[in-house]
Amino acid sequence: MLGNDVIDLADTEACHPRFDGRVFAASERALLATSPCRDRLRWLLWAAKESAYKASRKDDPRTMFSPARFVVALHDPASSGSGSRASVVHGARRFDVELTEGGGWVHAIARRAGVRPPRTQAAVAARRGSDDESDAVRRLAIEALAPALGVVPERLAIRRDGRVPALWLDGRRASADLSLSHHGRFMAFACDLP
Repeated sequence: MLGNDVIDLADTEACHPRFDGRVFAASERALLATSPCRDRLRWLLWAAKESAYKASRKDDPRTMFSPARFVVALHDPASSGSGSRASVVHGARRFDVELTEGGGWVHAIARRAGVRPPRTQAAVAARRGSDDESDAVRRLAIEALAPALGVVPERLAIRRDGRVPALWLDGRRASADLSLSHHGRFMAFACDLP
């Protein structure tokens, strides 16, 4: 199962001690306390948690998002974030997370620990104007996935299965694992293709 999250690094809304105390485990708060790049680290941890939650919820729809219970271990917290990795533990579940950074954003892709998909398509883009966030990220995913699947975009659709977005091809649910995200100025998707 796949989950993704994108974070707009310009958002300072969560940069206060009450947020940290509410959403981070003791080990994560200790890491934040010693970090010279606390705001950036806060968002890396949050993106890892959110992406692991989305993957976990696909596996078990009863999964509740209690952020402090999704415990993140960054494999190299001092790295630039481009190509860095993390692990997230939630109860008996474990997730591997890929973290990348770009111009003002952080993107996390999580999947069950040890699972390597044959082909993943992902993209991060800036939102355009006053586009509806949900519509814009769906268009981004369809425009990127159509050529990867060798079809015209009109053959694809994204519909919800409960609260989880799913890719449809020619009116039938495709055997692809899709995750959508948007935050602030950015939107992103990740999709494991069959």
